[in-house]
Amino acid sequence: MVFTLITGASTGLGRAFAFDCAAKGMNLILAALPGENLDMLCQEITQTYGVQAVFYETDLTQEKSVEDLVSWVLGNYRVNFLINNAGIGGTRSIFHAPISLVDAMLRLNVLATSLLTCSLLPELQSHPQSYVLNVSSIIALSPVANKMVYPASKAFVYSFSRGLYQELKGTNTHVSVVLPGPIATNASVNSRIKKQGWLGRMMLLYPEEVARISLEQTLRKRSVIIPGMANKLNWLLLILFPTKFLLPFLSRRFYKEMEAPADPGAVSLSAVSHQNSNH
Repeated sequence: MVFTLITGASTGLGRAFAFDCAAKGMNLILAALPGENLDMLCQEITQTYGVQAVFYETDLTQEKSVEDLVSWVLGNYRVNFLINNAGIGGTRSIFHAPISLVDAMLRLNVLATSLLTCSLLPELQSHPQSYVLNVSSIIALSPVANKMVYPASKAFVYSFSRGLYQELKGTNTHVSVVLPGPIATNASVNSRIKKQGWLGRMMLLYPEEVARISLEQTLRKRSVIIPGMANKLNWLLLILFPTKFLLPFLSRRFYKEMEAPADPGAVSLSAVSHQNSNH
């Protein structure tokens, strides 16, 4: 029996991935923060789709937690599909970004994705066919002000995925990366998107749509996945126009959705972690 491991699986895009994978007959290992009702989600999936679904609660911003997850997975299950979905986003001036938020963003978006992929690669390679799907963002293609280290972290995910795809090309492990635009994952994200006006609304995607497109194209072995026609147009503009034009334009656009200054002391991961707001 083989399993698909999904990080950030409790809500938003991760939850949509879980349901779509289950509908395709995949057994699931769902990982997210403690207290996110993963037990109830697994029960619902098992009852609805008849697949096996297990869960693991942890904070993937901690390196030891990533190591413990890998050890638990490899000690109990066979995995032929890894979906690195967990991520932290947000729109905030760098002057108002708590160091704890910047640290968590880099640890989750960059370190956890890298460590999970590299640690599970030998297991993935042991199957006749296996897949890695990494969730980046369309904003990975251009630097932007007012987004803290989020665009840079997603640029890493994109570059890492493309390099790994080439390295594993011709082997039994295929690597895809998805570049969504804004996704309606929660009330905070929806509010920020509305502040962008008609452009944000035009590019808005729903988690179920992104999950469906991403899974279908990964299984077809597409290496770069751009869901939605408006997002494809955005991708074209991002690769055609030079950074010196894009940087001020995009920065002004995201300034409109700026969040209020936060308490510099700490950040609540339960509020932002494992939510790929993407954009």
